[in-house]
Amino acid sequence: MTSTSVNHFPPSLKAVKGHSRPLPIVVDLSQPGRLRVGHLQTLFAISHATLYVRIKSGDIPKPDGYDGARPYWKTETIRQVLTD
Repeated sequence: MTSTSVNHFPPSLKAVKGHSRPLPIVVDLSQPGRLRVGHLQTLFAISHATLYVRIKSGDIPKPDGYDGARPYWKTETIRQVLTD
């Protein structure tokens, strides 16, 4: 029996050690939910570092909360940013 690995992301989206990677968007922004760093990277088409630069400058709002050390944004917060 041979084992095969399945690559769900193209090589350009593979994670760099210690950083989040872009995540596929499978959430409807019109519904309540939480978005993670990788979701925001995908939505805004930016890198991990650029995301935090934009948060610091105020272009992207600070996280709405944290699950432990993992930040999250509510879909309504990001929907507002995207419609402005």
